[in-house]
Amino acid sequence: MIALLRSTDGNPDSRLEKYVDYLEEVNIPYLTICWDRLGNKIETTNKFYFKRPSEYGKRYGNVLGLIGFNRYIFKVLWENRKRYNVIHACDFDTVIPAVLMHILTRKKVIYDIFDWYVDSRNVKGLFKHIIHFLEFFNIKLSEVVMICEEERRRQIIYKPKQLWILPNIPNFKDEMTGYKKNERLTIGYVGILGSGRGLENLIRYAKETGKINLKIGGFGELETLLQDYKSYPNIEYYGSVPYVKALQILNSTDVIYAMYEKVNKNHILAAPNKYYEGLYLKKPIITTVGTIVGEKTAKYNTGFVIAETYDDLMNLIGSIDDTLIAEKSINAANLWEAKYKNYVSDFLSNIYRPFIEQNQ
Repeated sequence: MIALLRSTDGNPDSRLEKYVDYLEEVNIPYLTICWDRLGNKIETTNKFYFKRPSEYGKRYGNVLGLIGFNRYIFKVLWENRKRYNVIHACDFDTVIPAVLMHILTRKKVIYDIFDWYVDSRNVKGLFKHIIHFLEFFNIKLSEVVMICEEERRRQIIYKPKQLWILPNIPNFKDEMTGYKKNERLTIGYVGILGSGRGLENLIRYAKETGKINLKIGGFGELETLLQDYKSYPNIEYYGSVPYVKALQILNSTDVIYAMYEKVNKNHILAAPNKYYEGLYLKKPIITTVGTIVGEKTAKYNTGFVIAETYDDLMNLIGSIDDTLIAEKSINAANLWEAKYKNYVSDFLSNIYRPFIEQNQ
């Protein structure tokens, strides 16, 4: 059995769901320990939830909650220590109790780094040095470190025992069909509703000009703003939705929004699901120049790459036409088929599963 740890409620969470779906498919038992911030999840014998209200994106305002969550993780791991042999810790938010369990029980740890902590949260000063000190032990004591792009090797300042690279390619199950061209350009975004993703510019453009339809879903600090704008006929806000619904929403759009503002150092190396969702759904994306997503998008001509200002977005939207969308959609579809279609299944079958089975 394997224990998976994540500081969201786990659904929707495409990366965690990818592992869970695979484990269920191949009948490998597992348990998950997640943070239910809204208090609406039901526990089962293999799904455990830390019940504490909290908002995403509060940074230091969530420190006490995070400490409580880590105590809860350790408690559940300890009480269930005879049930599992491998701990899969997602991000720095969950890895410390996993490493403590390794010290006490010799359980194997997979440290899955979605975002390098000090860069994604712009940590500075003494706190940065403390985090680096902890990361040294996290990486040293983990059997495997996972990152989501080859380019992120440069962030890992300590050499792990094993390094796996699994891009943020969701485990898509069926080909999405049924898309019909919209009468008005329709842009979609489903994900974390946080600052630093250019969402304020997109929402403002949709609200002030009325020239595009905006379909947006997710959770985070901009939820209140979107609730206020739901009355606008060209803005559809869906709230937090399961991943299948998220894909359906994006499939009904013409272009996917995937901007990352470079004021956050980690965003330069951002590896969002949306890049791969665009390829899978045959949709061009709008993304940021000077990021690895922007570089890939420009290289394969699978979307639009712009700077971060409102004017840049406004000028781009004014230039998008059906011919450009069709061209970039074809390129996206071809790249998906040639490079990424079987990537996840091959990784899970040939690397992830053997590691779990070898450590039972």
